[in-house]
Amino acid sequence: MDWKEINDLLNSQIKENTDVFYGYEQIKKFLSQNNLPIAQIDIKGILRDFQDWLIEILEKEPIPNNIKSIYFGIATMSFPEVDNGKEKTTVYIAGSKMTPTEDADWVCDTAYFPNRRYLLLDDFEKIDKLKSEKKLSGDYEVLVFNGLLNLLVLNSVNNLKYEFLTYQDKKLGIFKIEKRRVSLHFGAGFDSGDVYLFKELKNE
Repeated sequence: MDWKEINDLLNSQIKENTDVFYGYEQIKKFLSQNNLPIAQIDIKGILRDFQDWLIEILEKEPIPNNIKSIYFGIATMSFPEVDNGKEKTTVYIAGSKMTPTEDADWVCDTAYFPNRRYLLLDDFEKIDKLKSEKKLSGDYEVLVFNGLLNLLVLNSVNNLKYEFLTYQDKKLGIFKIEKRRVSLHFGAGFDSGDVYLFKELKNE
């Protein structure tokens, strides 16, 4: 696989705000052209699980007003209470007080780290198994894991625009009132890799 072609495909999907269903078809076509295995993903199910997770976080642990950027990370993690602590490719959410234009290391400036931040997706486990059996490369991981995550973020941010741009402000230190933030930046990527940046979400 050519890394430039992979990177160009993922960036073009972000630029064109590609639908998650069509986007995964593009990824599968790329894999097929390179004679690489394809995981059979339940796109409707993975999008539902991802958005349900986000809705729960945004309702129970709203993003504070001082957060300017949201990062969706991908990491290999293990949880003692899940599958005997077996390592799995895991998605998480975090927030920064900085924007990508203000600080190149904005993803490291974590100021919002909700308790429900980790998400284990069943379909990611299918890809993990395939990756292990076929001894697939890091480029394959970026194309499939990061590609899918990018598409999930694109579609979910559009669907949950109101929720992302709403924050709670305390009046007189007691009562909470809902207010709207001006904008929010988004990025996604592997902890050890490049960050894919999305169009700024604006209150307009």
